[in-house]
Formats: sequence, C-alpha cells, structure tokens
Amino acid sequence: MVMKKFLLFTICVVMAMAFAAPSHAQRLIPRQHGIEVVGSLPIIKGEKLFAKENFGIGVSLTRYLERANYVFVGIEYEQQNLTYRSYNIPMRDVLLQMGYMHPILSDRGKNVFLYGGISALGGYEELNEDKKLLPDGATLLDRSRFVYGGAVHGSMEVFLTDWLLFLVKAQGRLLFGSDVHRFRPALSAGFRFNL
Repeated sequence: MVMKKFLLFTICVVMAMAFAAPSHAQRLIPRQHGIEVVGSLPIIKGEKLFAKENFGIGVSLTRYLERANYVFVGIEYEQQNLTYRSYNIPMRDVLLQMGYMHPILSDRGKNVFLYGGISALGGYEELNEDKKLLPDGATLLDRSRFVYGGAVHGSMEVFLTDWLLFLVKAQGRLLFGSDVHRFRPALSAGFRFNL
C-alpha cells in the first residue's frame, strides 16, 4: 500500500514538472552559441578502457545553424601511455578541431538528438617528453611532431534544461604525420551550456 502511494506521488510530481517546464522556444535558435566541456577516454587496441593515466579533456565553442545543425571549433588535450616492455612511454596530443554536426534523429519534443558529423584537425604530438633514450638504453625512433587529419563524430545530446545539454560522444580520428596509431577512437561525455 505504501509503495502504491509512493508510485502515485512520483507520477504526480513528474507530470507536474512536465507541464510546468518552460517552453522550448529558446532551443536550437540559429546563431545561438554554446560552450561545451567534455572529458574523454581514448580507446587503445589491446588496452583496458579505463587504463591508468589515459584521458582527455576538451572545450568547444558551438554555433547553431538552420534546422538544428551546428558548427564547432574546439581544443582537446589527450594523454596516453604506450607500453614498451615494463615501461610506459607517455604520449600527449594537443589538437585544434573545426567541424560540422548534422541531426540524424530526434524525439518529437526535441529533447534528445542523435548527431553525426565530420571535422578537420591539427595539432602537436609529444612522445616521451621529447627524450630519445628509454630507461633500458634503447633509442626511441618515433618522434614528437605536428599532426593533422580528420575525424568522424557521433553524439547523443539530451536537453536537461533549455540552456543545458548532456552529451555522450564517439569520435574516430585519423591522424597523418603521427608515428603512432594513425586511427584513434575515443569516447567522451560532458555538458554544453547554450547562451
């Protein structure tokens, strides 16, 4: 009996919140800007998804266009440890991205969106803090250098309020100029604040 009352109370609260929610008139307005902050995990073949010291962070500026699509420019920092015998060789990337996202699917209320997109990117990749010698005396043949390429993106974006979105993204980067892992997939999650 108590459980039924609690369930009925919960349904009433959810219905009241749904009808009291502000209108969606301020969502997806052309020329509306947003600031996006995400944390990411690189996916490395043969490594655990949550490997120690493998992470990324990123900040992007977005601008909505017509029909819920948007462009973005962002900067990302990513750190990975590459395994060599019993050593970890640190690799750090700082990448600038510019891209376009197009809505693929959304619910009727325009609360949840699935997007697909592409981007161009470029930046700098640092291997082993620019040290050529490894702890066992071996010489590292790969080197730090400028990298460039492109990426494909997929994202699910959920409006929590008219100005706050929760994001889950998948990204597949193709980096040229790199001596290590040309294809670099990553998963990320974060928030966008629309202004």
